[in-house]
Amino acid sequence: MKRKIIAASFIATGLAFSVSSCSTDEEKAKPASGCEEVLGAAGLEWVQEKAQADDIERGGVNLDELRREYYRQMKPWKPNAQRWESEVCTIKSTELGDGKKLTIEFGPSSTPFDFDEKKNPDGTVTSVNADLKLQQVRDFKDVTHYGVYVKCKVSGTSPRQEIVTPLAGVMTDTLTAGTSDAVHMRHLLRATQAVVDSLGCENDPSVPATPPA
Repeated sequence: MKRKIIAASFIATGLAFSVSSCSTDEEKAKPASGCEEVLGAAGLEWVQEKAQADDIERGGVNLDELRREYYRQMKPWKPNAQRWESEVCTIKSTELGDGKKLTIEFGPSSTPFDFDEKKNPDGTVTSVNADLKLQQVRDFKDVTHYGVYVKCKVSGTSPRQEIVTPLAGVMTDTLTAGTSDAVHMRHLLRATQAVVDSLGCENDPSVPATPPA
C-alpha cells in the first residue's frame, strides 16, 4: 500500500490452524508482518488492550518491502522527485467500524528536515536532537497525526540528501481510546528505530526510546 508522502502539514487476519507439525513449521517460517516488526510485542498488546475489540486485523508491508521501495525511490536521488510513503502497519476492527483504525507509514519525505525553520509549520514541532524532529498536527476532524522526520543518509546520494529528503513517518490512530500523546510518540519512536535499522542509514541517526518530557 502506498500513498503520497506527507508534507509538513500531516493532513492478516490471523487464521486458526489445526495443531500439527506441518502447520507449526509453516507458522515458524512465515515472515513477521510490518505491524509486528515496527510495534513489537508490547506495542501490539497496547493496541489490543486499548481497542477493546476481539476481531483485530493487521495488514501492511513488511520492512523488507519497505526497504526495497525506499531505495527504489532514492536511487538515483533527485531533489525534486515525487516521493511516496509505504503503509507498514494498518490495524482495524470491523466490530468497531471502518472509521476506527491505526496506521503507521514511512517513506522518503518531500518536505526538508529544516521545514520549520523557513516558515511557521502546522501543529507542534519538537527538535529532539540533531537527527530527529517530531510533529503533532490535529486535522479538521479533530484527529491527531503524529509525525517524525529523521536525517537518513542513503549511500551514493549527493551531499545534504539527508536534509533535503529525510526519512518521514506518521502514525494516525483512531482505534486506541484514551492513549496519551506521549504514549503515541513512544510507539512511533519504536517504529522509527526499526525502520532506521532496516534502511541502514549511513549516518547512524540517533533515535531515542521516549519523547522529550
